[in-house]
Amino acid sequence: MSAYKLAEIIVDLIQDSIKQNIAATLAAVREERDDPIVTTEPPREYFIYETAHVYRPPAVFTIIRDQNIRDEVMNPNHINSSCDIVVAVVVEDRTERLVTIKAWRYQAALMPILHQVSLTNANGSLRIFSRVQNCQFSGVVNIKNEKSTENTFRKEVSLRLHIEHIENLQGIPT
Repeated sequence: MSAYKLAEIIVDLIQDSIKQNIAATLAAVREERDDPIVTTEPPREYFIYETAHVYRPPAVFTIIRDQNIRDEVMNPNHINSSCDIVVAVVVEDRTERLVTIKAWRYQAALMPILHQVSLTNANGSLRIFSRVQNCQFSGVVNIKNEKSTENTFRKEVSLRLHIEHIENLQGIPT
């Protein structure tokens, strides 16, 4: 493991956690609301870049914004860094009201997965602590499909995460 691979490993840990937990947390939100007004199906696609022009919603985008690799060390065999990541979910539904409720429910489902959680890689040499700093909801966009008489509305919810990263450097050549 090398400090030069931080961004990829951090994004992988975040996306893996979402993939492993989102179906259960969406089901819990749906049960808590006790209202089947909108579907809360798990995401169909995951991206690590912003410019996906063709995708099937719900889609999750995990974008690393910046990373601060600190000069100070935790102890002689560790490094630490922090970074800001945006996790966004794009959802669609048939009315403006329904797409708004669906976005709210995805935000509610992502919070226990991403807020104040500690994630560790498979061999235990890297740990991150994730904290949601804020949530933003986009406006509603009407996506007109020429092949259909029905409207489709799209909305996005974005969670900005602050990640603290600690990596064990033992066994890494200097």
